[in-house]
Amino acid sequence: MVFVHMPRGVQEKSSSLLDATWQRLCEYLGLSEYEAKVYVALIEAGQSKARTISVMSGVPRTKVYGVLKKLIDTGLVIEVPEEPKRFAPVPPRTAFKTYLKSYQSRVESLVSIVTTLEESFKKAKLPEKLRRGEVWVISGRQRILKKIRGMLSKARRSVDLVTNENGLVLLYRAFNKLFDGLEERSVRVGIVVPDSSNNQHMISELKYLCDIKKAPFELPIIFLCIDKQQFILANLQPDSFSLSSENDKAIFSDDPVLLELVSLLVTGKKLRIAV
Repeated sequence: MVFVHMPRGVQEKSSSLLDATWQRLCEYLGLSEYEAKVYVALIEAGQSKARTISVMSGVPRTKVYGVLKKLIDTGLVIEVPEEPKRFAPVPPRTAFKTYLKSYQSRVESLVSIVTTLEESFKKAKLPEKLRRGEVWVISGRQRILKKIRGMLSKARRSVDLVTNENGLVLLYRAFNKLFDGLEERSVRVGIVVPDSSNNQHMISELKYLCDIKKAPFELPIIFLCIDKQQFILANLQPDSFSLSSENDKAIFSDDPVLLELVSLLVTGKKLRIAV
């Protein structure tokens, strides 16, 4: 029995390179496991005898010569004409030149196709100029009020509110301190609300903070627009000023087209959208 001794550092380095590389060679180039391991071992060791290649690559000695012959036939390994026989790897740039050209050609072809498709996509003009907007649906009065709280807290320029008498009572009960904060931040607040016995107190309190316009609005909804950039439209079910109801539904969106349409439906006026 013949033993081949290699320094421990060389063994560890070879093992590390082998583990990191051979599987990729199999995947990209179609080499077998043994072929990939033998080639990587030769790259690491340089000219070597079959016995050494077997030890470094982990390929059985009985299989090494057959694997080397296949690698010679494919142009990845050369046989050094001396005794005992030695084998050397063909430099990677030379060995894989054909493969690299093939991959490069495929990549360039794909890039060309994608570029052509992208140009066609940009040139396409839909007759109705379709666009996609986002809308969030919110269920339950508590969750809707939480969203409204967040919107009022972030308002910087304007707040526009349209609601019925119960809607105003509900919002005043939930956010009267936030209305004070809006006035302190110099945020313009406009409210459209019907004049009734149920909300006289709220109107009296808010008229010092807000621009209130009395109008016969009876729909059980809350329409709130912040900074002319986002809105929430909530349907009160039941029409009450209770702080809790799981039947309420609302939509929230910052889509400018939808905001303009909803504002026109609710107020009868075209809203000048902030840019």
